[in-house]
Amino acid sequence: MPRWRSVPEAGSFRHRRTVLPRYIRSNAISDTPACTMTLPQWTLTVSTLLAGSVLLGVLARRLRLPLTVVLAAFGFLAGWLGGPLGIESPLEGAEFEEILVFIFLPVLVFAAASNLSTRTFFRNLAPILVLAIPALVVSAVLVGVTLRLGLGTPLVAALVFGVLISATDPVAVVAIFRELGVPERLLTLVEGESMLNDGVAIVGYNVLLAAALGVEVSVLGGAGDFLLVFFGGAVIGTMVGFAAASILPWLDRLSAAALSVAVAYGGFVLTEHLLGFSGVMATVASGVVLGGLAPSRASAAIRELWDQLWEALEFIANALLFLLVGLAIDPRLILENLGAMVLAIAVVLAARPLAVVPLASVLERFAGIPRVGRRNETVLVWGGLRGGVALALALALPESLPQREAFIAMTGGVVLATLLVNATTIGPLVRRLGLDRPGRTQQYLAGVARLSGIEAARKRLVDLNLFDSTVWSHLDSAERQAHRDLEKIELTDDEKLHVAARQALFVERASYQRLHDAGLLPPSAARTLLNEAEDRIEEISLGHAAPENLRPRELPRVEAWAKKLAAALPGPFGTPRKETPYAEASARRIAAHRAGEALDIFERLPGIDASTVEPVKAALARREQEAGEVVASLEHQEGPDGRRLRQRQAEVLGRVAAADKLRELSESGLLPEATVRRVVQAGD
Repeated sequence: MPRWRSVPEAGSFRHRRTVLPRYIRSNAISDTPACTMTLPQWTLTVSTLLAGSVLLGVLARRLRLPLTVVLAAFGFLAGWLGGPLGIESPLEGAEFEEILVFIFLPVLVFAAASNLSTRTFFRNLAPILVLAIPALVVSAVLVGVTLRLGLGTPLVAALVFGVLISATDPVAVVAIFRELGVPERLLTLVEGESMLNDGVAIVGYNVLLAAALGVEVSVLGGAGDFLLVFFGGAVIGTMVGFAAASILPWLDRLSAAALSVAVAYGGFVLTEHLLGFSGVMATVASGVVLGGLAPSRASAAIRELWDQLWEALEFIANALLFLLVGLAIDPRLILENLGAMVLAIAVVLAARPLAVVPLASVLERFAGIPRVGRRNETVLVWGGLRGGVALALALALPESLPQREAFIAMTGGVVLATLLVNATTIGPLVRRLGLDRPGRTQQYLAGVARLSGIEAARKRLVDLNLFDSTVWSHLDSAERQAHRDLEKIELTDDEKLHVAARQALFVERASYQRLHDAGLLPPSAARTLLNEAEDRIEEISLGHAAPENLRPRELPRVEAWAKKLAAALPGPFGTPRKETPYAEASARRIAAHRAGEALDIFERLPGIDASTVEPVKAALARREQEAGEVVASLEHQEGPDGRRLRQRQAEVLGRVAAADKLRELSESGLLPEATVRRVVQAGD
């Protein structure tokens, strides 16, 4: 019997919101064998698996295979030879689901969400939602109907399998994408779909499994449950994310690191376990909010530590998860259900393009979204791997479901097939489609960056009185090679203009970030200026406007709403509101001046002449002049306080220059990094 506790009246709002997920979890736990491992045994097992993943990582690099593929394959092989070797899965059934949902998912989802480009995510929210909800529903229905016709499986039970197997897990794909440098939009679509459809699959699984086990669930009530749980989780996660972001300006780096872990786990458990909404969606929302607000509300030290912390946690979680996935697949079940497994693999692979391609075409035609493109669609289809979420849901199926063992075998077969086939071939596919090759403007800007680095290296050597002939010869050779590479790139007139404009805008954005990190820009002004620079960069990359006339386009409603909330967050203590307009105007003037100086390098480069750069310089000069007039006007309005504003600005700029010099000394090995960090933080 299911262990119900304080069951509300059937049909009531609270019944729909809380009982279905808890009914499934209680049922699964009650009739699935429990693990008897003690805590020391657990600790030793996890440590052994983690050490093994490190050694397998070396093997994966030698074989040039995705690490997750090698881990899952080794885990499966260990499970197959478990008897002779004494290796068994440390997780059984519902325990695997509980461990994945409450230990692994918060880390993986939060790490992916916080690393997303928030603006790219919002700009592509429509196709991401379509891939995560309607495409998953279409795939689940196609799989369910096929199992009903091909195997005679009851339709509701077949739909349960269709939902759980339609959740994508592109960990291996994303790692390859980042290595190859695919377009940011494609990476965002793949990661965004995976993050959201985990929540969709878990909620849909709970509703359909309740129906398959005899709980009375109407179609309308089930749809209402789904929408409430899914979007309720997103709302709660957004609130948690904004609450955490509101205190970021007052935290040091270690406190902020602890806060991020608390948000990832606390928000997930609060939403999933106590409130009955989707913990995955809550973690997605809080991660997106914190990742988007970090550049304007967190210091550079906090952002750097966050990157390192969550990269490490993500690696550990993935390493353990994919080993456990392999160990959890019972080879005997696969052999006993081989025919059903082959059918499941075929229908899952066939359902993916049937779900993705038509919906993407409909969006492009009727919703007016930018074209996804056939090449991107091909990668989206082939990159739809299945992984830990699907297997955890399958293993958590209750014993009372007659199709449980067959579903576990079919899920294991699909997971292994997509890992061994799709994950190992996605890299060659991306190269074949040319998605890893940057355009001419990106190639030219990369050459400019190399030359800028060579100039900076020369200047540093002079400052340090280092005149080693070998080093200088190497720099001269690298400079000549960079010039030769630039000469080979033939740009059109529009591309030349866009190269110059993008270079200027990147410098502008970096200047705003640097001024914020040094304390010159309060969070609200930093967010405004960073948004403007990113808008201009996006418009330039899309070729929608001339560089000298760029204006930010109208924001999508969701992003505009998020921007208003971000503007309402409090700033650090001791920053009077009347100083914000002055700081913003001063930053505009400084950034425009620095961007103009950065364009001087084009006077010494092949392919772009002074006449090409002149319109961009003129636009920057106008912005610098306009900002200077605003600064002068504000100083005049403040009267005697205007001098204090100028003094404070001069102090902060001096601190910026001093911090830059200290970092140079640290990078040269003349000062310990910890000493520099303490000095800079004390100054801030």
